[in-house]
Amino acid sequence: MSKKVFHIILIWNIWLTGLLIAQDISIRAYVSKNRVGLNEQFQYSVEVSGKSTSLPNPKFPAFSDFYVLSGPNSSTSIQWVNGAMSSSKTASFYLQPRKQGKFIIGKASVTYKGKTLQSRPITITVVKGNASAAAPPSKSKKAPVRRSDADIAGSSLYLKAHVSRRNVYIGQQILVTYKLYFRVQVRGYNWDKTPSNAGFWTEDFQLPSQPVIEQEIVNGINYNVAVLKKEALFPTQTGTLTIEPLRIKVEAAIRSRRRGRSLFDDFFNDPFFSQTVQKSLASNPVKITVLPLPEKGKPADFTGAVGQFRLNLSTDKQQARVNEAIALRMTLQGKGNIKLADLPKVPIPPDLEQYEPKVSTKLNKQHNSISGKKTAEYILVPRVEGQFQIKPVHFSFFDPLQKKYKTITTRPIMLTILKGKQQPGLAGAAGNNYSREEVTLLGQDIRFIKEFSVFHPIGYRPYWTLSFWLFVLGVLILFILFELYDEHQARLLGDERLARRHKAGKLAAKQLARAKALLLSEDQTGFYKAISTALQGFVRDKLNIELTEFNNSNIKSKFNERGIPEEETGAYLSVLEESDFRQFANIKSERSERQAFYEKAKMILTRLEKWI
Repeated sequence: MSKKVFHIILIWNIWLTGLLIAQDISIRAYVSKNRVGLNEQFQYSVEVSGKSTSLPNPKFPAFSDFYVLSGPNSSTSIQWVNGAMSSSKTASFYLQPRKQGKFIIGKASVTYKGKTLQSRPITITVVKGNASAAAPPSKSKKAPVRRSDADIAGSSLYLKAHVSRRNVYIGQQILVTYKLYFRVQVRGYNWDKTPSNAGFWTEDFQLPSQPVIEQEIVNGINYNVAVLKKEALFPTQTGTLTIEPLRIKVEAAIRSRRRGRSLFDDFFNDPFFSQTVQKSLASNPVKITVLPLPEKGKPADFTGAVGQFRLNLSTDKQQARVNEAIALRMTLQGKGNIKLADLPKVPIPPDLEQYEPKVSTKLNKQHNSISGKKTAEYILVPRVEGQFQIKPVHFSFFDPLQKKYKTITTRPIMLTILKGKQQPGLAGAAGNNYSREEVTLLGQDIRFIKEFSVFHPIGYRPYWTLSFWLFVLGVLILFILFELYDEHQARLLGDERLARRHKAGKLAAKQLARAKALLLSEDQTGFYKAISTALQGFVRDKLNIELTEFNNSNIKSKFNERGIPEEETGAYLSVLEESDFRQFANIKSERSERQAFYEKAKMILTRLEKWI
């Protein structure tokens, strides 16, 4: 290995090691408010988080423009999520400004394994009197960026619509995300009015039933953020369009107002003097400029598709006989307004009879862009033998990222049609190569002669035959079986204990099937929980044991009453205790070990079914 290559590899490993170390921990700084009065105090916090329980202490910036009233006040938090440990260490100060003006609290830093990380500086505006009452509305026209947003401006509760782009072409996708920013206790929300958004085709993204709460520092203030709604908009007309506000009603805990204080001081602060109120919120309306598609370079076959697409044309076979059906499938897939895209026509040779295609569309809404595929399935029936070519199919679309038109073309398909099989009696005729119209006309004009008929003598009585009475007897037996089954179902509905015993085996088998499915996944907790549920549920339902009475001594007593051997009882209790232990102990086990445990539990349940 040359020295040059060795040095490159060494530098690469050093850089990669530093990157991994940097990912182990993170540091961030935030304040309780970034606009304060001269005589007001505020909280400044530095948080160091990572996967280690021994996190380093941060270095704090200088507070030369502020009085330090208290601090540093430290707190530590450790969490376990899905078997992964994370911890955080927070140090906070209570500060009061020395004078009016704009001041910058510098960067906090932390050094870990030779790598130094820094937080972002925070700007504090100090005004005379009450900061909340003196705060003027923002006139900034800059687009919001991450961790800095003039619209929010220190609000305790805010709903904002974030758009991926404001200048688009007609048919180009816009991602709209509605986020709730809050620094209070939110106890619930209800939709008040969802935007209609005239001039857009709308597709909603799939979101969890319960919004995921994340943290975000905006203007130096730490916010809880929840995504309430996410949708993709495709403009269908040009000009200036407006994304209308989303309106919701939020139930939140606010501080009770006391005499001598302003509403701004009392709102969303005191946990001891709070009440639940309903607050109406509306997101900001957003103006979207929609440009027409360029005329330059527009293909003649362009029908309005905007995005990035692929086209495929295929048949299930390339050799067939006369009158043998051939399946032809055309698939358009990609990102964009695929629902509004028109599939191109397939040039089918006239000697291949085609039926109306079956068109289906499937959308994928899992990520931040709408994608999917549109499929057209044709049935072709060749009527004569020979060689036929399905010519290439062309599809044109506009790519908004590259700002130009593109045309994709499929490959030609060659079909070889062989001579069809002659039906008896038609060999001397023109064969059986009839079109659909000719076959329909043939069925209307000719009454075919039936070659076989069944005749009965005059005076025939069907109820004098053995077959008739066998039929009657069969109906009677079915009626009796139905009555017995109905009576059995009525007993099950009226006797809960009997119903539980009857369904015990099915419920246990269902849990075992779930455990078997979880063998292939990494959900070890779910696997052992399914095994434990199958073992407990089977015995409880079979022996009618309530959950409060389900313990080892009671199980041994019940098993002993039914003459179950002690080794069977011990084996059952051993597997049950092990499944409960592994469910909560979070001890990793190999897939082969879980497979053996599954077979053991299944065998025990099979043997117990013979005794109870």
